[in-house]
Amino acid sequence: MEHSLKLLENYIQDILQGPEEASLHLEDLSPDYRELGEKITLLAAAVRDLTNQLQQQNETLELENQVLMDNIQAMDEISWALEQSNQELRVNLNLVNALTDYTHNMIFVYSSETGQEVHTNQPARLFQNSHSQTAAQLARQLLDKQPEIQQQTDQYREELHQPPGEHRKEQTREDRNLPEHNPNSLRWSIAMNDTDGIDLFYQVESFPIPWFHSDGENSQDAKKQAIVHIVIDETERQRRQNLIYRFAYVDPLTNLNNRRYATEKMEQWLQEGTAFLLSFIDVDYLKYCNDTFGHEQGDSYLIEVSDALQTIGGEVCRVGGDEFFLLQTGLSPEEQDEKLEELRLTLLADKSSRYPKCFSYATTLVPAHSAAPLTEHISNTDTKMYEYKHLYKIPLADVVYRDDRI
Repeated sequence: MEHSLKLLENYIQDILQGPEEASLHLEDLSPDYRELGEKITLLAAAVRDLTNQLQQQNETLELENQVLMDNIQAMDEISWALEQSNQELRVNLNLVNALTDYTHNMIFVYSSETGQEVHTNQPARLFQNSHSQTAAQLARQLLDKQPEIQQQTDQYREELHQPPGEHRKEQTREDRNLPEHNPNSLRWSIAMNDTDGIDLFYQVESFPIPWFHSDGENSQDAKKQAIVHIVIDETERQRRQNLIYRFAYVDPLTNLNNRRYATEKMEQWLQEGTAFLLSFIDVDYLKYCNDTFGHEQGDSYLIEVSDALQTIGGEVCRVGGDEFFLLQTGLSPEEQDEKLEELRLTLLADKSSRYPKCFSYATTLVPAHSAAPLTEHISNTDTKMYEYKHLYKIPLADVVYRDDRI
């Protein structure tokens, strides 16, 4: 009996010291203690299982702890790298701020959230000081555009990074001819009048960027989203272009477009496959007006006819001394001639001047994708106009008014 108790005592101590190495032979126990020995053996097995589980959990916790420590170290390294990057950005931004003072273009930076001005370069500050009202008007237009700038740049970036399987919007022919769009910016134009009523034109490129306030230093709130506007004064260039356009395409007397414009417009319609009407109009009695009342009165006569022709609609162009083209789409030749005849009779019935007023005309339908050259259509219409003049022009002797000088 004492021997069995001693064996059980030693077995329990072995279990407590090392469950894996503890062992008990039931046959060494007396019959009265074998049932107790079996229960202790089962308890030992449970202790072994529990010990193994605890050991595995401990190993797992140690592994997770190591991973966590590695992640903390990595985050520290990333945080340090970001801080270094932010510091470099601040330094670079200060350099950019200094360099922008040497450009002649104006630069305005406004907060995306509040619209507060956070930076201007020297040309912008000079403009604000010397033209305060015009600068305030420009600032309002820049700020009003900011939500659209943010939305369009965000949308363009999303489209640019669509998965390969998704279909992007198909570009039109006109889109493909445009310069490649920068997804980080938006180019747009501003036209306005200054306080003296002078037309001003600006080309603007705007793009959202992170911006560090100069007083932020290491503050987490120093880095904000802002929109930079690079404003290029295009006023002089636009004026030169307008002047060149007027020399090339505008008749100086009537302010109508000239023969070059009319020819290019008709060629464009032919290439596009657009059918149009060409009306050839020749002013009657202009020579009599010039010879009798002077060329200044003759110029007034031409201006009056040009103003009257513009009431019909379409494109009116002065293509010669007393010749006009009327280009129209969406009408039939009969409808066009009806309007011209009504206008012709109205001028002829006007007795407010000491000279008669009238014109002769003819209209030709130029079909879409016409195989005939444009010069042929113009020549045919010119011929029809002179046929009309021969048939319907009233002789000068029948319409001339009495002039005491004759």
